[in-house]
Amino acid sequence: MIRKILSALIISTTLLMFGCDNNPGGQPGDTGKPEKKVEIENKTGEKTPGEPENKNPEKVKAAQIMEVKIYYPDESGNKLVAVERKIEIGNVKEKYSAAVNELIKQPQEKYLSGIFPKNAKLIDVKVENGTAYVNFDKSVITNFVGGSTGEEFLVGSVVDTLTEFPEIKQVKFLIDGKEIETLAGHVDLSVPIKRIENLLK
Repeated sequence: MIRKILSALIISTTLLMFGCDNNPGGQPGDTGKPEKKVEIENKTGEKTPGEPENKNPEKVKAAQIMEVKIYYPDESGNKLVAVERKIEIGNVKEKYSAAVNELIKQPQEKYLSGIFPKNAKLIDVKVENGTAYVNFDKSVITNFVGGSTGEEFLVGSVVDTLTEFPEIKQVKFLIDGKEIETLAGHVDLSVPIKRIENLLK
């Protein structure tokens, strides 16, 4: 009986000593080894603490200033006169519409005349295979008050302004995205118009 009690005490003491060696001064369940930190990848793209504000910032291009040549009729209505203008563009493709929008404005010079009707609006300009497709809204037609000379100079001012860009060889006029035959019945616009040199006297 005494031997059984002693054996039990020895086993208990051994187990206690083994437990203390593997968890010295630790808490129950503490192995004494440092915890391994597991990093979880943020697949949602949400900003996690300590993450840079924008890992892949988009390149924001500053507006560019370029000089273009546009054509207004002179005050006597005899010829088109070239003037230099500085336009602001966000990218290269915007230069065509920016040039035409500048042309729509009234000229600053007293010896030149505005040619576009009031409230005329350009929708866009697209260039394909040397042809510029100039798309105006219908106000260019509905508000047009000039005769044959006015129509000729309006068409000429647009064509000669855009053909200043070497990649443009001719201009096709559109109204609200549709082809037209004429603005006011005097100039045939059913086909693209090449540079009109005879107006540059």
